[in-house]
Amino acid sequence: MQMKMDSIRVHMSITTWLWITSLHMCSGSPNLSYWGRKVSLMGQPCYWQLSDRCVVPELKELSVCITFQRDLGTSDWTAFDYKQRGKLSVELGLTGSRKQLKVWLFGKENTVDLVEDLALHQWHTICLTWSATAKKLQVYLNDSSLKEIHINGSQLAGCGMLTLGVSHNVLGGVMNYETGKELMGSATLFRMWSRVLAGTELAALRCVEGDVVRWSQRDWSKSASYCQAEPDSNLICEWQKYEIAMIVSIESKLQEKEKLKIILQNWFKDTFHSNISVHGIFISSSRQQLDLELGEQLEVQGSRVSSNGTTAQRYDCLVHVEVTPKKDVWAVQEEIQRCLSPPYHHADGVVKAIPGSLTVISVEELSNNTESPLHTTGPPALSTASTTVQLPSCTSVLSSVAKEIPDLCNPDYTDGFFQDTFYRVILNASINITPTNPENSIQNWLNVTLNPNHMTVLNFVMTPELPISEKFLILHRYTCTFHVQAQSLNVTETKKLIVSLLTKPYTTGSEFIEVLPGHINVSHIAPGSCPDHDQHTLQGLFPWPKTEPQETAIVLCEKNQLEKATRFCKLDGMTDIAMWEPPDLSSCERIVDGIADLDKVNVTANNSGEVVDLIGSLVSNQTNLSHSELDTVLNKLEDVVAISPISPNMGENIMEILSDILHCKADLVSFTNKILGVIESVGDQMDFNGETHNMTVPSMALQLVNVNSSQFRGLTFGVSSFTSDNSPQIFVNETFVEKPFTGAVASISLPSVLENFFPQNNTVRPRIQFQFFDSGGLFKNPHDNMTLNTYVVSASVTNINVSNLHQPTIITLRHLNRVQAQDQRMCVYWDVSKSGGGGWESQGCVMWNTDDFQTTCQCNHLTHFGVLLDVSKAPISELDEQILVILSFVGCGLSSVFLGVTLLTYLAFEKLRQDYPSKILINLCVALLGLNLVFLVNSWLASFDSRGLCVGVAAIQHFFVLASFTWMGLEALHMYFALVKVFNVYVPSYILKLCAFGWDKDIYGSEWDEDSQNPLQDTSPFCWVQNDNAFYVSVMGFIILVLLCNMSVFGVVLIQIRRMQANKISSSSTSGLAHDLRVVASLTFLLGLTWILPFFSWGMAAIVFTYLFAILNTLQGFFIFIFHCLMKENVQKQWRIHLCCGPLRPKDYSDWSRSVTGEGRGRQVRSPSVKSEDTSSMRKISDTSISSVNQMIA
Repeated sequence: MQMKMDSIRVHMSITTWLWITSLHMCSGSPNLSYWGRKVSLMGQPCYWQLSDRCVVPELKELSVCITFQRDLGTSDWTAFDYKQRGKLSVELGLTGSRKQLKVWLFGKENTVDLVEDLALHQWHTICLTWSATAKKLQVYLNDSSLKEIHINGSQLAGCGMLTLGVSHNVLGGVMNYETGKELMGSATLFRMWSRVLAGTELAALRCVEGDVVRWSQRDWSKSASYCQAEPDSNLICEWQKYEIAMIVSIESKLQEKEKLKIILQNWFKDTFHSNISVHGIFISSSRQQLDLELGEQLEVQGSRVSSNGTTAQRYDCLVHVEVTPKKDVWAVQEEIQRCLSPPYHHADGVVKAIPGSLTVISVEELSNNTESPLHTTGPPALSTASTTVQLPSCTSVLSSVAKEIPDLCNPDYTDGFFQDTFYRVILNASINITPTNPENSIQNWLNVTLNPNHMTVLNFVMTPELPISEKFLILHRYTCTFHVQAQSLNVTETKKLIVSLLTKPYTTGSEFIEVLPGHINVSHIAPGSCPDHDQHTLQGLFPWPKTEPQETAIVLCEKNQLEKATRFCKLDGMTDIAMWEPPDLSSCERIVDGIADLDKVNVTANNSGEVVDLIGSLVSNQTNLSHSELDTVLNKLEDVVAISPISPNMGENIMEILSDILHCKADLVSFTNKILGVIESVGDQMDFNGETHNMTVPSMALQLVNVNSSQFRGLTFGVSSFTSDNSPQIFVNETFVEKPFTGAVASISLPSVLENFFPQNNTVRPRIQFQFFDSGGLFKNPHDNMTLNTYVVSASVTNINVSNLHQPTIITLRHLNRVQAQDQRMCVYWDVSKSGGGGWESQGCVMWNTDDFQTTCQCNHLTHFGVLLDVSKAPISELDEQILVILSFVGCGLSSVFLGVTLLTYLAFEKLRQDYPSKILINLCVALLGLNLVFLVNSWLASFDSRGLCVGVAAIQHFFVLASFTWMGLEALHMYFALVKVFNVYVPSYILKLCAFGWDKDIYGSEWDEDSQNPLQDTSPFCWVQNDNAFYVSVMGFIILVLLCNMSVFGVVLIQIRRMQANKISSSSTSGLAHDLRVVASLTFLLGLTWILPFFSWGMAAIVFTYLFAILNTLQGFFIFIFHCLMKENVQKQWRIHLCCGPLRPKDYSDWSRSVTGEGRGRQVRSPSVKSEDTSSMRKISDTSISSVNQMIA
C-alpha cells in the first residue's frame, strides 16, 4: 500500500513540474499576449487554430467576439469555424456572402441580411451570444444588434477544433483546410466567454479578455513558423483593470503568509510606477515539497534544488491592479512584464517571477479584498486555504514534452493540479455480528478509512439484505451507495485507490467489516457546477456566482451590506448533478416591501421563476390594488411570459396570481385585455408532458389539449360545477355535441371542421386551449342597459385565427340569475380590438336555444363568449331582494290581521252589512285575507319538497289571486251602477249573482291544466304556476283587464263625485282638499290600482317602483281597514255602542238608526223603463249606493 501511495505522489510531482517548466520554455517573448497584434490570413498559406491543449468545454451559454477586416472582396468568406472532432457539421461558425452573414450553430445555418456588404479595409467586430435557457441566438455588428434568432439546443459540444479565417475538417487524424472560402484579410481579438453578454456589456467590455478562449499565444497555434502576429498601431484598446498571474520564488526564512505578503506588497510598491495601484494580492501554499520528494536535483532558471531542502520557496501569486489613467492593453502588458522581470531584493529575502509564468490580462472587475475572494472557480488555480482563483482557461505546453501530458478531453485528466473529483460508489459490506446501528457502523468505517486520504463520504444510503452463511459464520450483508469527494491528480488512480482502501478488512473490537473485490463498483462522475444566476427575492437581488459542488457561495446583502447571504451547492445523491440548495437569507433585510418596488426588478430568463414567486407573495396578501399596482404586476407578468419558457409549475403560479387579482377590490375593466393576453401566452408557451394539461384556481380554469389533426372529430370542454372562492370542476370530451349541453355551468363544443384551420404537414401538434372565468369585475358591461348574466368561456388555437366556420361552435351557459321568458338575452363575444380596452360584440353569434336557466349560442369563430341580459328586466340585487322579502312578509302579516278585524266588525254588527257596498267589501276582504295567508305559508310548505303539496298550494294561491282581482272589479262595477247608471239598471238577486261570479273557480280556472300545475323547480322556495301560457292567460291577462276597467271606473267616479260636491257649499277649502285626497286614496286601495306599479318598473326607476309595489300592495288590507272601517262614521258608532261603556257610549243611538233609515227612504226616483214589480229592487240599489257615496264624501 505504501508503494502505491509513493507512486501516486511521484506522478503528481512530475505532472506539476512539467506544467511549471512548460510555462518557462514556451514563453518565447516576455509578453505572451496578442493584444495590439493581428494575424494576416493572406499571402503564403497561414492557418491559425486553437491549441490542442486549449479546450473549449461544454457550454450552455456563450458569447463570442471576433474583429477582422477584409482586404479582398471575395464573394464568400469565413471568419471562424468550430467543429467537433471527427464530425463534418459546423458546431459554431461565422461566414459571409456578399450582403449576408451566415451564423452556424448546432449544424444549422442562420442567415442575417445586411443593408450593404462589409466595407473593405475597415475593422469590423461581430459578436454572437446564445443561451440554452432563453433559446435565443443574438447577432451584433459593431456594437449594434442585427438579429435575434430562436434556436433550440441543450449545449455547445466541448473538445472541438477551431480555426480562424478558414473552414476545416479532420480526416484520418489529419487536419485539412477547405480552400476557396478563406478570409482574405486580417483577424484579431478572438475571445469567448462562458456566459451571455448583453449588447451594452459587449460594447463596454470590448477591451476585456475572454474566460474560455483568449487572444494569447497560449491559446493559439499556427501552421508554419513564418505565421506571426503583426503589431498594428490602429488596434488601440484602452483599459484600466488588470489581473497578473505568475509563479514567484521567494528566498526567505519567513514562513508566515502575512509576512510574505508584506514582501510582495513592497515589491509591487517599489517596482510599479505611480499610475499602477494594487487592489488585491492572493498567494497559495508552497510547492517546494513536491519537488523534494522526487529524490533528485532539478534545475529551474539557475536555482538548484538539493536533497537537503535548501532552496527558494515558490508560490502561486495573483495580483489585481488598476492603471490610472487607462492605457492601451498591450502597452500595460509590456510595462508590467518589464517591471516584474528583474529579481527584487528585500531586507527579508529575494523575490523573482519565474520566467514564462507571468501573464497579464484585462478583466471586468477587481477585488478590493486583500484576503481570499469570497468565491472563485475552476482549475488550474492559485489558492489560499480553501479558496481558488481561476487562471487562464487554455494552457499550452512545450511540444517536446507534450507526449508526457494526458489528453485534456479525457475526463481522467485534471490539468496537472489537485482538484476535487467525485465518484459514485456501490458496494456490499458484510458484518460478522448484528450491530445495534449498522448504518452508523458502516459510516464510521468509511470515514476512518477514507478521511485520512483527503476523501469525504457524501449522500450515504444503506439497504439491508438477508443474512448469509459462510464457513459456519453468519454474515450480515448491507448494500450501500454513496459519493466520495476526493482531491485528485488522476481519476483512474484515485478510483483504484478507493477500491484498494475499501476492500481491506476492517476490525474494531469484535466487529468485522469486509467488502470483497467483486462486490464494489467505483465510477467517476462529472456533476458540473451550480450555474451562476441572479435571484430576485424580497431581500433584493442576489447574483449567485458559478459554484463548484460541495462549496458555499457568499453574497453581500443588498440593503445591509455588512451582512452576508449564503447558498450551498450540493451534489445531489439521486442525479449525480450539482444543484443549488435554497439560500440562507436570514441575515438580510427586505428590500422589496411592496408592489411598487417591483419596478426595481429586471426580469430575465434565469430569474423569471423567482420573480413570479416574488409577485405571488406580494399579491396574495392584498385586498385592494390600485391602478398603478395592477399595471406594475401585469407588466412584470408580461415580461415573464415574453422571455421565459413556461413550466407547469410556473404557469400554476401565474394563474394563482391572476386569481388573487380577480378576488381583490380593484377596477379591472381597463386591464381585461392584459389579463387575457397573459393567460393566452401561458397556454401557448407551456411545455408539458402528454396530450392534455389543466390548471384550475378560484374563479378561473385553463385546459390545454394537443390534438392529433388527422384524428380530430370535435372537442367539448365544460365546467360541471363552480362555486365562489373554489376551483371549477372541468371536463373534456373528444366529441362534438350538436344539441344544447345540459347539466353544466358552462360548456363549449368545437366542430370537426376546425381541422381545416390546423397547419398541414406540421410535426408539431396544434394546441387548443379552453378558458373559463367567473365574470366578476373582469369584463365590463356595455352602456345600453345590458349586463353579463353568465360565466365566460373561451376557446382558441395557438397562433391561428379561427373565423367563418361552416359548422358553428356550440356554447351553452347557465344564467347567474334566473330570468323570465320576456327578458331579452343576447349572445356576445369579447372583442379585444374594440376601443376603450375591449368590449362585447354580437356579430357572428346567434341565440339558438334559451330558457329561464341557460342559453345556448352558435358562433362561427373562437374567442371569449358570454350572454348579456337586459338590465332593465334583470333581477334585483341580493340585498334588495332580502329587504323586499322582509317588507312583503311584514306587510302581508299586518294586512291579514286588519282584514280579520274588518271582517269581524262587519259580520258582528248587522246594521253595517245591510247595504250592497258592505256586502261586496266583505267578500273582497275574504279574498284578500286568503291571498295573504297562503302567501305567508307558501315558502314553508314548499320546503317539504312534496310535489303534490306544492301543486295544491300553487292552486290555492292562484285561486285567491284571481278572486281578489275579481272582487276588486266587482267593486268598480257596483260604483259604476250606483253613480253612473243610477236609474236605468235592474239586477234581480244582485248580491247572489255577484257572489256566483266572484267565487266561481271555473271562470278563471279553465287554464289550470296538468302542465300549468308544475311548481317552481327545486331551486325555488315558492310554489307557483310555471306554465307560461297558463300564467299569461289566466293571471296576467285577467289582472290587466281588471286594472284597465278599474282605472276607467276610477276616473268616471272621481268626475261624478266632483260634480256632486260642486252642488254643495264647502265651508273650508282646506277641509275640501283633505276630503278629496281621502276619497282618492280610499278608491285607489279599494279598486287595487296600486297593482299597476310593476308596469312602470323599468330602467333606473325599477328598484323604486319595486319597493312601492311591495309596500303598498302587501298593506292593501291594512289601508282598507283604515279607510273603510276605522274612518267610517257608522263603524265608529257601532264600536262605541257595543264595545264602549260609560261616557264613551252614546246616550241615544236610536236617533242615528232612524236617521239612517229615513235617509235611505228619502230619495225615490222611478225609471220609465223599469216595470212596477221591479221597482223595489231598483230602489234598493239606488238608495244604498247613494247612501254609501254620501257617507264617503261627507
